Amino acid sequence: MNKPEDIEYLNEISYSYWKAQVLFVATDMDVFTLIAGNGKSCKVIARRLRTDLRATEMILNALVSLKFLRKIKEIYRNTAISNRYLVKDSPLYQGDRIHHFHNLMDYWSKLSDAVRTGKPTAYDNAEEEVDEKRLREFIRAMHNIGAVQAGEIYRKLHLKKYYSLLDLAGGQGTYAVRFAKENPKMKAVVFDLPEVIKITREHIKESGMKGKVATKAGDCLKDSFGKELYDIVFVSNLLHIYRPGENRKILKKCWDSLLKKGIVVVQEFVLNSAKTQPLFGTLFSLNMLMGTHRGSSYSYVEMKEWLKDVGFKNVKRVNLELDSGLIIGHKP
Repeated sequence: MNKPEDIEYLNEISYSYWKAQVLFVATDMDVFTLIAGNGKSCKVIARRLRTDLRATEMILNALVSLKFLRKIKEIYRNTAISNRYLVKDSPLYQGDRIHHFHNLMDYWSKLSDAVRTGKPTAYDNAEEEVDEKRLREFIRAMHNIGAVQAGEIYRKLHLKKYYSLLDLAGGQGTYAVRFAKENPKMKAVVFDLPEVIKITREHIKESGMKGKVATKAGDCLKDSFGKELYDIVFVSNLLHIYRPGENRKILKKCWDSLLKKGIVVVQEFVLNSAKTQPLFGTLFSLNMLMGTHRGSSYSYVEMKEWLKDVGFKNVKRVNLELDSGLIIGHKP
C-alpha cells in the first residue's frame, strides 16, 4: 500500500542538500547583509553582487520559500531569523558556522569510502601543514555557536561562585571571555594548539579582556595543564576527536589541574545508551569518522564511566537548548 507521507519523507531527505546549497551560496555571497534594513529589488541585488539577473531572482525566490526572505511587491527583505543570525554585524551571527558546514561537503561526498575503509577522508596526510585560512574559518565557526550558547551555560553552571577557569581547547576564547565578563572575580586561561592560540590572543585583545583571560599553548595529549590551579575546567567539544583511552588521559590531566572541590564540565553531543539518538549526534559521529582518526560521538554512559575511572564523583548531566549537553564531575 502506497503511503504518500513515506514518499515525502524520502524526498525530503534526498533533496535536502538542495536547500543547504541555497543557504550556503546566499551566505557566502553575503546576501542577507546586503538586504538588511529596508530591503532591495532583485535588480539592485544582482547589480551589487555582479550576478546574472534571472539566476539571482531564482535564488532569491528560493530563499523566500525557505523563509529566509520575504517578498513584498518587487522588494526582498530579511525575515527575523536572517536579521538575527545571518547579517554580519549581528552579535549572534552564524554565517561562519554555515560556511564551515559548506566546507565539510567535500569529504561528506566520500562517505562511502570512509564506511568501506574506516579511515578519514578529510585529508590524505595527517602530518600535512595547517591550512591557516581553513583553520581561521573553523575557529570563527566555533565562535558563532559559542556566542549563542555561552550565556545559557553560564547561567546553568552558576559560574559566579568560581574564580579560576581553564578553557581546554578553547579556540578563540569565546567561552572564557564571556564567563570572565559575566564574573568580575574570575580569571581564565585558554589552552589550545600554538597555531590556534595566535587567533585566541587576537580575540582576547579585541574583547578588552587581556588582563583577565590568558593563554597557554600546548597539546592536550602531550602537555600538562598544571597542578591544582583551577576550580573549574571547561572541556568543550574536544572528546569527540579522540578514542576512549585518549579521553581518559585528558580527563586525568583535568583532575590533576583542579583544586579540591573543583569541577570538570564536558560539553559534547551526547548520545543515548544505544547510540541511536539524537539525530545530530549520530550524524556528527559520521563526521568524526571522516574528519579524525578514531573520533566519535559518545554516550552519557561512556563519558560518565571515564570520569568515574579518573576519580570524579557526583557525575550528572545538564541538557542544553541546542544539540549538545553538559556532563559535570566533582573532585572531592
